[in-house]
Amino acid sequence: MKPWLFLILLSIGTFSCNVLKVVDRKQEKRFSKEEMPLVQFRDGRVIRSVHVRNTGRPKIMLLHGYGASGIGQYYRTALDLNADYDLILPDLLYCGKSRGDESEESYTIAAQVEHLKIMLDSLNVHEPMLVIGNSYGGIVASYFAEKYPEWVNKLVIYDSPVNEYRLSYADSLAHRMEVPSVLELLSPTNIHENRKSLDIVFYDQPYIPRFLRRQMVKYGSVPARPSQLKLLEHLIQHETAYNEHFFQWKMPVYVCWGQYDELIPMQTCRAVMKRYQIPEHRLHVFPHTAHAANVEYPEAFIEYVRSLMNEMAIGK
Repeated sequence: MKPWLFLILLSIGTFSCNVLKVVDRKQEKRFSKEEMPLVQFRDGRVIRSVHVRNTGRPKIMLLHGYGASGIGQYYRTALDLNADYDLILPDLLYCGKSRGDESEESYTIAAQVEHLKIMLDSLNVHEPMLVIGNSYGGIVASYFAEKYPEWVNKLVIYDSPVNEYRLSYADSLAHRMEVPSVLELLSPTNIHENRKSLDIVFYDQPYIPRFLRRQMVKYGSVPARPSQLKLLEHLIQHETAYNEHFFQWKMPVYVCWGQYDELIPMQTCRAVMKRYQIPEHRLHVFPHTAHAANVEYPEAFIEYVRSLMNEMAIGK
C-alpha cells in the first residue's frame, strides 16, 4: 500500500484513539505547518470546523463525501494545490469535527448550505471560487451554488447523485454485496461491512489489516453513526422532493466521475448531464477509479483541478 493512501484511509471518519488519533494529530500538525490550520466557530452546541488558508490567492473549496471530513478526503490534494491556491476544506455538519445542534432542521441539505455560508462570512471570504463537491458533498455544493452564486465561479459535480438517483438502487447494491442496507454500506458496523464499504470507494481496494479495519469501525464509523444516519435518513424521507427540484445554476457546471463507480454509476452522470444540458467537453472521466478518484489517483485529480483553475485565470 502506498504511504499516502495508508494515511488517508486512517483519516476517514471521526478520530478517537490509537492509530487513528495519532494520524489525526500528524495531519493537523502538517496542515498547520502549511498554513491551513483548523478553524472552528462555536455557537452553543453548534461547532463549525474548516481547514483554510486565506492569503488572497485564487480559492478552491472542496466538499467531502458522506461520513468523511475535509482533511480526511482531501489531505493529499490540498498539500499539492496549497502551493498555488488558497484551499477551503469544510467539515460538513455531523462530519469530521463539525457538530450540529441535533434539531431536525440541522440534518437537512439547507442546513449544510447555511453552514457553509456562515463559515465563509466568518472567514471574510467573499470572492467567487472553484467549488468541487463529491458524493453527498456534491448535493450540498449544488444547492449552495444555486442559492449563493456570488461565491461560485465554477461548480464541479464529482461522483455525486445531485438529484438523478434513487436510494433503492443503493439498497439493491448493498444486498448484492451481502450488506443489509445502504445504511450499513455507508456507515459500517463491523469488519465485513467496512470491507464492502471500501469496495465501493475503490476500484482496487488496497490491503488493510484486520486490526486497522477494527479501529476504523470502532473509533471511526460507529461513534459518528447515529447522527450521520440522520443525514441519510433525511434524504431518503425527502427523496421525491429533492429529485423533483430543478437547479437554476448561473455559473458553468462541470462533471467528473470515476469510470467504475458502482455506488453512483456513470448512468447517473449521464442523466445529470442530460437534464441540465451540460456539454460533453465539461465531462472528465477518471479511468480505473471508483467513487473517490482523488484518493486512488491523486496526481490525475490534482492535474484536473489545476486545468480548471488555469481556465479561470484566462477567463474561460
